[in-house]
Amino acid sequence: MRSARLRALACIALVACPKPDARTSPEPSVSAESGAVVAAAPAEPAAEAGPSRAPEGGLDLASYATQLPVWGKAIGRTSVVFKLRLEGGLEAAWKPRSKRGAFRYRGEIAAYRLGRALGLSNVPPALPRSFAMAELRRALGDPSSGAGKLLADEAVPDRRGEVSGALIPWIPDLHFLDLEAEPKRSEWRAWLGSKSPVPPEKRKLAEQISTMIVFDYLTANWDRWSGGNVGTDATGQAVLYIDNDGAFFDPPPPAPLAKQRSLLADDARFSRRFIAALRGLDVDAARKAMGEDAPGEPLLAPRVLAGLEERRKTALAVVDARIAKDGEDKVLEFE
Repeated sequence: MRSARLRALACIALVACPKPDARTSPEPSVSAESGAVVAAAPAEPAAEAGPSRAPEGGLDLASYATQLPVWGKAIGRTSVVFKLRLEGGLEAAWKPRSKRGAFRYRGEIAAYRLGRALGLSNVPPALPRSFAMAELRRALGDPSSGAGKLLADEAVPDRRGEVSGALIPWIPDLHFLDLEAEPKRSEWRAWLGSKSPVPPEKRKLAEQISTMIVFDYLTANWDRWSGGNVGTDATGQAVLYIDNDGAFFDPPPPAPLAKQRSLLADDARFSRRFIAALRGLDVDAARKAMGEDAPGEPLLAPRVLAGLEERRKTALAVVDARIAKDGEDKVLEFE
């Protein structure tokens, strides 16, 4: 039974396995924790060989969907997040269903799937991944350890004693772009305006910021501009749209959504390829892209998908108004 469930979850993680007739299931009830309690937090094991390579961003996502945790620690500040080492040496961040965040982890998965549907590589992979409490205790320790206490206090297991969450492959050499602070904020806002050209050496960065603004409005991610939620890789060339567990709230917080709408209205330069992909993403395509969180359970409720469709139409209306004013070649200036 366990291996069959893992295969089903791996299918969901990798191809979304949508069911057009699925309905949102009620929130699972909280069951008592069960399983043996280990004596203390395990010591960190020696690092093993890294993950094998595969087409999805160079990662073997099938292994992330099936390997069990062998060690972990708490790494979140305000939210519940663990760094896990899985069998075979894979490392990942895991955001569980918790008392602090309920189903916030679904925002990570939905943002990744939406990014993939729109042809974006900037959104880090986020897979639906459940672990049994007993498996988590063996990796994180009992409540006498910091990670074990956080698990015991905050994790919300289902009737089977399993905790759902989003598993995000660890990003080595992750750095952060402080786009909120001056002078960077004024710089990139000028690049995305219509009055002056973008410096040639800044075009790639400007394009990725422009796309992120549209993407965050689509997902209604209220947490992007709260500090440290824009990343870059070791090369410094790729903007990584990290920390998406503030996406797809039901309903979205109105003040941050209004701020995102204002940023979108100020954006005068867009990616031609991204806008074309956005035009093709109707509500049926979005539903298929979102798929399921677990077998028989849609990742997003119909009303949340309806909100995405409404924001998609609004974003395209903003772009089309710009085109009518300034011309297509000037507005769809990026590739």
